[in-house]
Amino acid sequence: MRTWTSLALTVLAVAVAVGVGLAGAAPTVVKVIAKEFAFEPKEMKLKAGQPVKLVLENKGVIEHDIVFDKLGVKTATIQPGKTAEVTFTPKAKGRYAIYCSVPGHKEAGMTGTLVVE
Repeated sequence: MRTWTSLALTVLAVAVAVGVGLAGAAPTVVKVIAKEFAFEPKEMKLKAGQPVKLVLENKGVIEHDIVFDKLGVKTATIQPGKTAEVTFTPKAKGRYAIYCSVPGHKEAGMTGTLVVE
């Protein structure tokens, strides 16, 4: 009986440790450059369920941000030479439009696509 109890406790401890490891998985870091009037890269591919840390770097001469409306994700508006970060987990597969929400930037072509596989 004692052996089965020890084995059960060991299996439970391993399951908890694995579960904690998965829940605390480090996010994939994605770097995006913003400049007049484009994002680099223009298309990003991510995996559904994988946490993502998006780092937006403004290499332009005016302020920029990045918005993923359907995912409810938006960075702060940042000045030239600055960066902004946002962490999120895309849940559903699909193609999502991204854009800069600074007035006139989206209309000038500052858009892109996030592909979640």
